[in-house]
Amino acid sequence: MKTNKNSQAVGHAHQHSRYALKLLAAIAVSAFGATALNAAYAQETSSSIGGKAPAESTVTIHSDNGLTRHVSADSKGRYRFPALIPGTYLVSLEKDGQTVAQVQGVPLFASRASKVDFACDNDQCTGALAR
Repeated sequence: MKTNKNSQAVGHAHQHSRYALKLLAAIAVSAFGATALNAAYAQETSSSIGGKAPAESTVTIHSDNGLTRHVSADSKGRYRFPALIPGTYLVSLEKDGQTVAQVQGVPLFASRASKVDFACDNDQCTGALAR
């Protein structure tokens, strides 16, 4: 009889350990799913500003929340600021360290890019928000 109670106790302990293992697996899967969901959500809330500017000029953005970034237009005159948070931006074109054109009030919404193009003709530069 002692052997029977002992084997029952071992059987219950084995069931409890299987239950604990399943519970830990469920918690791990839930935590991973929540992390993946947050990462996907974060990607959906960012956006970008890009456009055209004179080749190898500098474009600068200033956001209403204090962010400032600079980027150079490539040899084809393209530039891009990725992974920006929604807000309102000032986009400036700079040549030789001087601001030569700017576009104020560029709205940036979650998951939507804004396009600002700059053009220079006879040392007169203009910028426009493309719609």
